[in-house]
Amino acid sequence: MHDGPILMAYPAPTKLSNQFSRTTARADPCRVTTTWFGFYRIQKGCNTILDKVDLQLPKYSYASQAVWVPVPPSIIEAVKSENLEYRAGLHAASHAVLHVVPLRIICNLSDLAPECADPHDSSYFPERILLYDQHPGGTGICIQIQPIFMELLATALELLTSCHCGEYDGCPNCVQSFCCRSYNEVLHKDAAIMIIKGVLDANKSRSSS
Repeated sequence: MHDGPILMAYPAPTKLSNQFSRTTARADPCRVTTTWFGFYRIQKGCNTILDKVDLQLPKYSYASQAVWVPVPPSIIEAVKSENLEYRAGLHAASHAVLHVVPLRIICNLSDLAPECADPHDSSYFPERILLYDQHPGGTGICIQIQPIFMELLATALELLTSCHCGEYDGCPNCVQSFCCRSYNEVLHKDAAIMIIKGVLDANKSRSSS
């Protein structure tokens, strides 16, 4: 089964007073749309796909809020030049940020969700690190995250670099998430580190210019 959010973001300027007041992070209204395309029959034990069943079901959609930051094209090219998978790195980076949000804001991990890469679809994937509110209408969490988004990225980077799991797809302590809609497939820890470092450096350069 595949389901994924499709988001439409609109500018929502916010007056900030902290050191990240010129951040590239945005908090915008969005629309989350879940589309079910079908499901796979999988053999237990080895996860071999036995059959694919297509479904024609109505989409489920609701208005909510999202907080996000763009990934500069130069960072994407740098990741690819190292023969790392950009989609997997972006997916892992989003998970890492999700892990550290409760350190700064009172919430449950289930209140938010990232955009998760579909392991069975290699088409275009948004060039951004994004978290969206899973409650229709939004609860205001994304608005709280926006001014400290870069701080959360820095904390997520520390989480990734200090975790010694040794696996390219990480572990539950760093990039794997129990709420991942893609069952923690398409993850790459080293690519996530490159992406987060790049976004932080780009924001620092923008703030100092």
